[in-house]
Amino acid sequence: MTDFNKYKNISIKLDVYAKIDKISKVLVPDDPKISRAQVVTILVNKEAKRLNGKLK
Repeated sequence: MTDFNKYKNISIKLDVYAKIDKISKVLVPDDPKISRAQVVTILVNKEAKRLNGKLK
């Protein structure tokens, strides 16, 4: 059962969904079964780190 206190859903366009699959194959080449949610998490964390304190 999903813990609604920990997770939220988002809707994305189909072309973005397809790009996530392509990115996952490049981002983690040794693990072809990485989930789309993990890909999004990795990319968001990288961007947050790049912004380095500009987020409030």
